Amino acid sequence: MLAAWKRAFADGAEVIGTMGGRDVLWHEAFGIWGMFGTTRGKEDTVRPWNAFGQKPHNLRSNIIVEINMPPRGTDQNLQAVFATDSKGRRWLLHQGRMSVAGARVTEADFIAATGLKPNRVTFSDGTTGAYHKIANLSASAVIIQEQIAAFIAHCARARLVKLAKGSAIADLTQVEAWERGLSPESVGAFAFAPRAGGTGRRIHGEIWRALAAELERRNTPHSNDRVSQYGPDLFTFGSGRKVLFEIKSRCGAHDIFEGVGQLNIYDRLLGGGYRKVLVVPEGMGKALRGPLADLAIATVEFCRDGGRILLNHKSLDKCLE
Repeated sequence: MLAAWKRAFADGAEVIGTMGGRDVLWHEAFGIWGMFGTTRGKEDTVRPWNAFGQKPHNLRSNIIVEINMPPRGTDQNLQAVFATDSKGRRWLLHQGRMSVAGARVTEADFIAATGLKPNRVTFSDGTTGAYHKIANLSASAVIIQEQIAAFIAHCARARLVKLAKGSAIADLTQVEAWERGLSPESVGAFAFAPRAGGTGRRIHGEIWRALAAELERRNTPHSNDRVSQYGPDLFTFGSGRKVLFEIKSRCGAHDIFEGVGQLNIYDRLLGGGYRKVLVVPEGMGKALRGPLADLAIATVEFCRDGGRILLNHKSLDKCLE
């Protein structure tokens, strides 16, 4: 089953780097990456080590979940298993446990954050365990990829809830339901389209990191983990003002129109009440500034100084007031 899973995930993927000498596979259509490797476990046994995330940069630091199963036999200390249901369908499952900075997401934490209910799995030795379905490995490659993307989104949600440590965070249930409602056909048309080098994505990631670092410096609680393919770029949470950011690496009319739509849709799906902010490069046309102001959308401009992204601090201060 592991080989079939690897083949399905690799179908249509782009290699964006390596980790431990293994290719990291990126799916632009779903906003996820995955890496299939090995590590040494108990008694020097080689076992699978498979990492997954949503941000296509700083890969090792941006792992959201590991989906690791024993090389053979039963070992419930590892989170994942392959199983076959009564209809003969093959499944990939996971217990929901994850490590986060300074803490651990337990199975109970995962269930509380996501609302997912585990299934009971019976092993060949008669023992049982509770596992969450990730993907139907008997389905087509694009459906498997979509199901894995949905599970990674749930894992990102569980990690965010754990890291928030009781602070108020947005209820993303509607967002996740909307995203998961996309049919495989709607994404397949552009999943394998040729594109130039990925430079724009790298720039977007640099801006994202600069903004997240600045919010961290200001001790502003925020999430810089996406919620699947169409998730908001970044939003603040906690007791302060709720701010929703959309990052654009260019400021042409098309980019601004797209950003306006994304901000308004996500403000509604996240329950409303967010201050909406477009983060754009310096030089946006004057004709667009008036309509943005009328729509109550603020802007934070940035420029590049050598290898650094410099944000307009005065504008950001005003957005966070």
